[in-house]
Amino acid sequence: MTEKKYAELVKPLAFQGNFTGARANATVLTFMTGDKLCGLDMNFILGVYEHPGDWAPNRGAHMHPFTEYLLFFGYDPEDMNYLGAELSLAMGEEWEVSRITRPSIVIAPENMPHCPLITERAEKPFGHLHLAMAAKYGGEKATEKKGETDGTKYAHLFKEFKVVPGPGGADADQLIAISGEDALDGYELNFQMGLYKAAGRWQEGPHSHPYDEIMIFFGHKTTDMTCLGAEITIELGEEHEQHTFDRATVVVIPKGTVHFPVTVNKVESPFRMARVGLAAGYKSIPAK
Repeated sequence: MTEKKYAELVKPLAFQGNFTGARANATVLTFMTGDKLCGLDMNFILGVYEHPGDWAPNRGAHMHPFTEYLLFFGYDPEDMNYLGAELSLAMGEEWEVSRITRPSIVIAPENMPHCPLITERAEKPFGHLHLAMAAKYGGEKATEKKGETDGTKYAHLFKEFKVVPGPGGADADQLIAISGEDALDGYELNFQMGLYKAAGRWQEGPHSHPYDEIMIFFGHKTTDMTCLGAEITIELGEEHEQHTFDRATVVVIPKGTVHFPVTVNKVESPFRMARVGLAAGYKSIPAK
């Protein structure tokens, strides 16, 4: 069979067990670096977390030579408002602690110390999506805690998601969206996550973006994250080359690549799609 032109852009996600040894860290996760994302200048981790404790015991704070976004969400198949956990995260050289009790995104600017990250309480397994703006993950231990704050110095880096109704039908039932143009202080990221429940074609037609983008499709079965719960066909390129998948998958959309329509062929259980655009604002250019 002839290899499809855009086959390298559709990547099934492989999940593995915790590789840190810390019980509070991910039960299972997938780790995709830039070389696996067709050379994009980013890497991401998507995982399931369910135990209280420090995610990296006795390691203190660390920092990276790139901006990192830490996203926390629940796996409830009916309500994206539900996180199912309470966490604390220290930011800055002062280790100022903020609490996370709802689905949220936290910005860790380049070279800013952050952590410890502690799950204080977990009612149900919850999700974490780490987005790092470099092809390779790397960092170094930060200096020991220095000074004190009034407790609000880094509060602007913590943003709770606002869940809104989606278009419905085969398109999203619920949506969250945030970007550098509105709430992310000008950072080069636009992000959307949707909860999908029905078969059919999504509303948006063929288009491209003047920036790189990825689309992460995943399900809610935290004991088997390869299970998407649906069969999906996405069309790529001006040729409308069709790619169909039924397991957790990331679709890489390099700058200028025409993509869509998306058709949900069948649904066994609700699923999510997280769209990550590497620009401060969302911009869609309709295909000719």
